[in-house]
Amino acid sequence: MGMNGLSYNPIHCLRCNREVPPERLNLDRRLADAIADWRYTYDAIGALELASGIYESWARAQLLDADSPPNVEGREIAGTLNQFCRCYFWFFQPDSDDGFVPRSTCPVCGDPLALYSEGIFSQLLCERDRLVLVGE
Repeated sequence: MGMNGLSYNPIHCLRCNREVPPERLNLDRRLADAIADWRYTYDAIGALELASGIYESWARAQLLDADSPPNVEGREIAGTLNQFCRCYFWFFQPDSDDGFVPRSTCPVCGDPLALYSEGIFSQLLCERDRLVLVGE
């Protein structure tokens, strides 16, 4: 699962939420570099959203827009990782906001999201677009 976590490695297990070491997947250098480049950009936008300053609304709009460059690139990388193991792209949701309600539909295709309850916390999946979102 490609996700924005507390570590530099964005590859995490859907079930246990722990990091999956990239070397375990035998990724080539080009893909490892693409993941690192995407992570750098995505983290920068995430930091602007968290800063709650003049860039917060712009950054949040980027993170919530399925067609924004960082989300498109992240989904493409997750698609490439699917050649090595099943992979989903973690889609941003402002779950720490007061009154947050999880999405019920995929932000890409609009299909209903399916509950994934095998993990350590509730998650919602879109199998078609290989997205994972925060559940209830």
